[in-house]
Amino acid sequence: QRNSLQNAIVRATVHCYAIEGQYPQSIEYLEENYGITIDDDKYIVSYSGFASNVMPIIEVYDKKS
Repeated sequence: QRNSLQNAIVRATVHCYAIEGQYPQSIEYLEENYGITIDDDKYIVSYSGFASNVMPIIEVYDKKS
């Protein structure tokens, strides 16, 4: 499931770039505008963007209980 979530975020990020001409600045933007849903009880998402024309670094981690 973690890999599926990471792949969905990457796809949404690339889709946003194709439509808007820039990568989203935050994961929250993808949640609000591109249908990404993150279970914050299970996963931690690291989304680090350098510039609007550079693919951000996206990492999804399992949250330890």
